[in-house]
Amino acid sequence: MGDPPEFGTPPHPPPDAEDVLVLSCPRFICEVGGEKEEGLGTSPRNDPPGLGYIPNAAVAVLEEPPPGERPPHAIEHCDGGAGFYRKYFYGKEHLNFLGEDERWGPMAVSVRREERGLRVLHRVIVRTGQLRALRASVLEEALPPHVRPPGSRGGVPPRRLLELLLPGGGAQVLRLADPSPTVPDTLLKVDEQGVCLQRKVGVLYCRGGQSSEEEMYNNESAEPPFQEFLALLGTRVRLRGFRHYRAQLDTKTDSTGTHSLYTTYHGYEVMFHVSTMLPFTPTNPQQLLRKRHIGNDIVTIIFQEPGALPFSPRAIRSHFQHVFIVVRVHQPCTPHTSYSVAVTRSDDTPPFGPPIAVGQRFPRGPQLRHFLLAKAINGENAASRGGRLGAMAARTRHQYLRELARSHANGPPPRRPHPVGVTVGGDAVVGGALVWGAKAWVGQGGEETACLLGVAAERVVLVTPQEGRVLLSAACRDVLGWAYVEGGVEIFYGAGESVGLRLPHGEAEQVVARLQAVTRGCEVLELSLPRGAGGRLGFRIARDGVVTSVQRFSFAEVGGLRRGARVLRVAHSPLPNLTPQTLRALLRGPKAVLTILPPDRDGRPRRSFSELYARSLEQGQAGGRGSGGGDIGDSSSDSDSDGSEAAEQRGGGGGGSSAWGWGWGGGCAPTLCGCCAP
Repeated sequence: MGDPPEFGTPPHPPPDAEDVLVLSCPRFICEVGGEKEEGLGTSPRNDPPGLGYIPNAAVAVLEEPPPGERPPHAIEHCDGGAGFYRKYFYGKEHLNFLGEDERWGPMAVSVRREERGLRVLHRVIVRTGQLRALRASVLEEALPPHVRPPGSRGGVPPRRLLELLLPGGGAQVLRLADPSPTVPDTLLKVDEQGVCLQRKVGVLYCRGGQSSEEEMYNNESAEPPFQEFLALLGTRVRLRGFRHYRAQLDTKTDSTGTHSLYTTYHGYEVMFHVSTMLPFTPTNPQQLLRKRHIGNDIVTIIFQEPGALPFSPRAIRSHFQHVFIVVRVHQPCTPHTSYSVAVTRSDDTPPFGPPIAVGQRFPRGPQLRHFLLAKAINGENAASRGGRLGAMAARTRHQYLRELARSHANGPPPRRPHPVGVTVGGDAVVGGALVWGAKAWVGQGGEETACLLGVAAERVVLVTPQEGRVLLSAACRDVLGWAYVEGGVEIFYGAGESVGLRLPHGEAEQVVARLQAVTRGCEVLELSLPRGAGGRLGFRIARDGVVTSVQRFSFAEVGGLRRGARVLRVAHSPLPNLTPQTLRALLRGPKAVLTILPPDRDGRPRRSFSELYARSLEQGQAGGRGSGGGDIGDSSSDSDSDGSEAAEQRGGGGGGSSAWGWGWGGGCAPTLCGCCAP
């Protein structure tokens, strides 16, 4: 299949046949572990994601976070703001504008003015034939003064607001909708078109030595390994009289079997079409009574016993099954039972999570259940937005909006537009995202990508302007700092990763003002430090870049380097990408060019939430064991801290995990210090 992008099949599958779960085939893409997530600055995943990890496909910048507890794995490819119209518009006084544009097709725009204390908020929803809608809340004080007519007591007229939000001429085709209740009812249906909390998932049983569709459908009963897996996946329920989601199964006459498998997952109802629970017909090798249900499920789980042959989508004759989740059991029905997972999806289905780590095996328990349920739900969400299914949904949406525009747009024609502009600031009260157009790049000399930068109260996101695809997402509590660069700003986040943004003139200051309002980061500095007498550096750093000591009166101290600061880059090379040997080589130069993150007000190193969480896990696993190693830089006798203080830093107080180190004796070649050798 060539070099696979994102979630593709590795070019060299594992040599052990027991580890090969799926085979590649045309028009399908396989995910077997370690695939790269779509977006900027992402890398293949070698271990499972940690707490708080939100993939790009699950990012939703909302005015208010959704109620309830977050699931163990994020729900992806869903419209998190689909309830915006129901919550803030439906049943309340608002205006709807309808029309047809040559570029965007049929359009429907809803506008509502809302007073919140001393502030006025304008809520807007812009709908087109695309599956994504634009939803925004604009503070009236952020609008330019000339937008509001002199002497007007009602605030900004809706027409002026539309001209401001749709500067490309889209506002010229909009007419005020008539007061018919059909309009809000249809708009509610359009907005919640993709909202469904019920899922049906097929489950096929593949015994050892099997791989074909006929063989799997003709397994009449479930053996203990399969029964053990089903008990982990859901609850066996009696179909007759069942009152919850039935997924087209007969709950009156038992014509589709007497029992099935059912479960719930964070608001979703999931009914499984299990092959061995559906009626078996000995005289029909195609088992049409079983295939009638499983063959119409978008997502199918293939359970493989040990010795089963690798699965290929070629074995399945169906135009509706888009995603296959293959689960193979190892050492079934023993205390050491584990499961490996692989996925194959149609090539028009976008990638979805949760991601699979390289060589990952799940123990028997809730971890596997949560993973499979999230994978199945996300798989159906992704398939519904891509390819044939996505085109069908877009066509339905287009027809609804066109019928509204042609039947209910009876208002007066618009006036000639007035040129307007908008200014934004870093108001921390705004919960949604403030948005700027930008060009983003990752790494020195990286290719620039046109995108929209959104800075919300909880996340910083980059999305493509047309498709709305998320390129990068970082929690505000993971933002470390920022630096002004030529024509824009660079944002540092996570463990020291960064993304550069080229912005229109004057907007870099607006972005920084917003970051100051919603994050705990600060401006990053760049220092060029020459060597002191004897070729000494004048400072020492831990492996994670934290400065553990600074020599008094050295060039480092005079240049502004302080203990507790954090080195993010050396000679423009990100510190997380440097090995100790490479770091030593860069620091041996005549000048050390460092990108520095100053400490916080208390002199402690600034760390992201993700780093603090990872450190807490490492400390818990270490169980209080001491770690060897030291810091990189001059020997501790040259610094401003005594031996006990340096030992505290090496033990994880301020310098984090220890590192390899060396000392610079007067005129001697660099060598490992006896006090800090690993």
